[in-house]
Amino acid sequence: MSWTTDVVREVLPNGLTVIVQPDRSAPVVAVVSHVRAGYFDEPDEWVGISHVLEHMYFKGTARRGPGELARETQALGGYCNAGTIYDKTVYYSVLPAAGGGLARAVDLQADALMHAALDPDELAREIEVIIQEAKRKQDTPEAVTMESLFAVLFRTHRMRRWRIGTEEGLRRLTAADLGEYYRTRYAPGRVIVGIVGDLDPEAAFAHAQEAFGAWDRPTGPIEGSPPELDPPPAGIDARHGDVERPMAALGWRTVDALHEDAARLDVAAALLGTGRSARLYRGLREPGVVNTIGASHYTPTELGVFMLTLETSAERLDRALEASLGHVAALGTSGPTDAEVARVGRQLRTRWARHFEGMDGRATALCEAEALGGVDLLDRQYEAMLAVTPADVRRVVSEYLAPDAVAGSLYLPEGATAPDDGAWPPAAAVVDVEAVDAQPPEAVAGPGGGGGDHEHAGGIHRRTLANADVLCRQRPGTGLVHVGFHVAGVPALETADTAGLTRLVSRAVLRGAGGRRAADLAELAERLGGSIAGQVGRDTVGWSMTVPTEALEDALRLLELVAAAPDFRDDAVGIERDLQAGDARRARDDMFQYPLQRVLGCAFPGHAYGLPSLGVPERVAAFDASAVRDWHARVLAQRAAVVVVGDVEAADALDCVERVVRWEGRNESAASSLTMPTWSAASDVEHRDKQQSALAMAFPAGTAAEADRERLAVLCSMLSGLAGRLFDELRERRSLAYTVAAMRWQARQAGALLTYVATSPEREDEAREAMIAELRRVVTSPPDEPELDRARTYAAGLLAIARQHASSLAGELVEAWALDALDQPGKRAERLRAVTVDDVVALVERVTAEEPADFVVRGGSSG
Repeated sequence: MSWTTDVVREVLPNGLTVIVQPDRSAPVVAVVSHVRAGYFDEPDEWVGISHVLEHMYFKGTARRGPGELARETQALGGYCNAGTIYDKTVYYSVLPAAGGGLARAVDLQADALMHAALDPDELAREIEVIIQEAKRKQDTPEAVTMESLFAVLFRTHRMRRWRIGTEEGLRRLTAADLGEYYRTRYAPGRVIVGIVGDLDPEAAFAHAQEAFGAWDRPTGPIEGSPPELDPPPAGIDARHGDVERPMAALGWRTVDALHEDAARLDVAAALLGTGRSARLYRGLREPGVVNTIGASHYTPTELGVFMLTLETSAERLDRALEASLGHVAALGTSGPTDAEVARVGRQLRTRWARHFEGMDGRATALCEAEALGGVDLLDRQYEAMLAVTPADVRRVVSEYLAPDAVAGSLYLPEGATAPDDGAWPPAAAVVDVEAVDAQPPEAVAGPGGGGGDHEHAGGIHRRTLANADVLCRQRPGTGLVHVGFHVAGVPALETADTAGLTRLVSRAVLRGAGGRRAADLAELAERLGGSIAGQVGRDTVGWSMTVPTEALEDALRLLELVAAAPDFRDDAVGIERDLQAGDARRARDDMFQYPLQRVLGCAFPGHAYGLPSLGVPERVAAFDASAVRDWHARVLAQRAAVVVVGDVEAADALDCVERVVRWEGRNESAASSLTMPTWSAASDVEHRDKQQSALAMAFPAGTAAEADRERLAVLCSMLSGLAGRLFDELRERRSLAYTVAAMRWQARQAGALLTYVATSPEREDEAREAMIAELRRVVTSPPDEPELDRARTYAAGLLAIARQHASSLAGELVEAWALDALDQPGKRAERLRAVTVDDVVALVERVTAEEPADFVVRGGSSG
C-alpha cells in the first residue's frame, strides 16, 4: 500500500517546499506548515523560546491585529493551532472544503509565518500566559515523569531540559531575543507546507506560490545540540508530590529516525505495549499488578528513546518494575513468535490507516517525512515496519534494551518509599510468556426477521431487526470500518451506591466471554487488526472496534460474544474491580476532567449525571461478581443498536449484520425507570498542593434533544477557542490562564453549559468574576451579525471536520439513536446556521438567571 499516491512536491525558488495531496474521502482541507525549528535549536539561555514564538504566531502581523488569524480562520468554518516539540514547530489549519476557503487559509498561515509582529507589549502578556501553561504542566504527573526521565537519560544533549522553560528563564526572554530567533530559524528553506484534502492540486500550488513566493530570508547555519558523548546512564530520578498513585517511566537511548533499526524497535514497542495481547498488558495489567502500562519508541530526528510507562499502587511498584524489565529481557532472549509479529503487523496497518483518516494527520505525516529526507520515506517506513522478523526483534532488544542499563523516573505520593541510586536498576524478574491460540466464534446465522429499511437525512441507513436496530453510514477511502454494539439508558440508572457498575461491566466483559479467556479475546480482536474498547456515555454503554473492511463479519461475531456472553468469573471480576478502584482514586490527579466531573456532582446531586463514571473508590472496592452479573442483565434486557460506519456499502453492511447478529434483548426500555435530575447551584472546594487552581462552573440548560443543542454549540463557538470572548478577556487581555473554555454538556434528561479556567491560586476570585461577567456580557453586548455568523460557521465547520473520522460518525449515530432522533444529525448543520442573536441572548439570560454550580481544586499549600 502507498500513502503517497498522487502526492506532488515542488520547491519554490526561495527554497520553501510545497507538498500537495488530493484526498476526496471527506469534504475537508488542511494546511500544515512544518518549521524545522524546535527545542533542539535553542541554546540554554533561550530554553522555551521556540514555544514562545509559536504563541506569538497568533499575536498579529503588519496586516492583521492580535487574534485576527484565529477569527478569520473561524469565519471559514475551521480552526488553527500549533505545537512545538524537540525537532520542529508545526502550524496547522483545518476547515471545510466547501466555500473556497483554502486560498484564504494559505494566505493567513503565510502572513503569520512571514510577518510576525512580535510586539513587546504582546510578548510581555503572552509570557504570563505561558507561565500559567508551565504551571499546568507541573501539575500533570505524566509530563513530569516523562521529562524527568529524559533528564536522567541525557547529560549533554538538549533533550535533557524541561522543554517549556522555567518561570525565571521565561521572564528573562526579551523581544530582541525573540526577534533574533525568528530571523535565524524562520526562513523559507527551513519550511515545508503540506496541503491535503478535497482540492484541486494545481489551484493549491498556485495559492502557495502566491502566498509564500515573495518570502526572501536566507537560510543560515544553526548550531544544534551538543552531542551526547557519555555512555547511557542507569540512573534514577525519584520525586514526591500531591499525587494519588505512583507513576514510573523506564527508558533507554536508542537510534535516530533514519536508522535501519528504528522500525524494528517500533515493532518491539508494539509487541510489548500495543493492545490487550501485548506482553506487558497480559503480564502486568491482566493480573492486576498495574493499572496502566505501555511501551513506545520515540525518535525526534537525531536520537531515539525507548520508554515503558506505568501506573500502579505503592505496594506493587517494585514488582511492577521488576516484571516490566523481565518482559523486555524475555523479548530479547526467546523473542516473539511469528504469530505475534504477524498480529502486531495487522494492528499497525490499522493504526496507520486511522491516522490518515484526518486531512491534518495526513498532511503532518507528509511534512515530517519530507523533513527527514523525502515524502517517499512514508512508504519505506511502512514497508520496513511490516518486514520486521522475530529475529530482528530479538537482536534490537538485546542490543539496545539491556535491563541493567535502564534509566528511571518515579513520581510518588508523599510518604511512599523511593529506591536510592544503590538499589537501581531493579533486577529483571523471570517471566513466563504464555502462547495464545484462540479459536474464533463459530459462524451462526442470525435470526433474520428484518422489519424494513429506512434512510434518514445525512446518509444514515437503518434496518429494524427483532431485538436490534442496525445503523450504517458510509465513510469511504480508508479501507476501515468502525463496528459497535450499544444499548441505551443503563448508565443513567446508577445511584450513589451503584456508581461505577456500568463502567465495571464494560471492562469486565473483556476478561472472558463464551468460555474464552481475556487473552483469547484480545488475540482474536488483534488478529483482525483491531482492539475492543468499552464506551460508557451519559446515556449509553457499548463495545466497539475498528478493523479492515474485509474483517467486518468476524468483528461482529466477536463483539456480540463479548457484549452478550461474558463469563464474569469471580477472580477476574475481582481483579478488574480493584483496578477500577485505583483508577477512580487517580482521577483526582486530572486537573481538567476531575473539576468538570465534580461540578456536575454539585449541579445534579444524587443523580447519575452527577456521579463519577468510575465510581467512588471505596464503594467500587465492595462490588462483587454477583453485582456485576445483575447489572449486566440490565444491558441484556435492552434493545441494541448495531452500528457500522466506514468504507462499506450500506446495503452490504446491513445484510451482513442481519446475517450474523443474534442479539436476544427483550426490548425493555430503561428510560421508563429513569428519574429526572433536579438542579442545584451548589459549590464545593478541594485543597491540593498544586501550582494552579482549577475552577469549573455549570449553568443549567436544555437537553440534547432540545433546541438548546444548536444554540449552546454556537454560544460555545463564540466564547471558546483562540478567537473566543473568554480567550480574549481571560487569556489575552488579563493573562489569567493558559486553559479557558466553555463546553456544551447535554444528555437525554438534562443539560448544562460548563466553563473551566485554570489560574494561579491568588487570582482565582478574579478568574471566577471575569468568567461570569464575560458570559453575562453576551446579553449586555450581544454579538453583531459578523461575530454571530463566524460563530455559526465555526460550529458547523467543527461538525464537518469531526465527521472525517468513522468513530466520530459512529458516536453521533449512537447518541441520535438513544434520543430517538435519527433525523437530527443530517439537519444539524442547517440548524446551527439558523441560530439568531435573539436565540443566543435568550439562552444566556436563562442559564445565568440563577447562580451557577461551581467546584474548585484550590492550589497552593494543601494545609
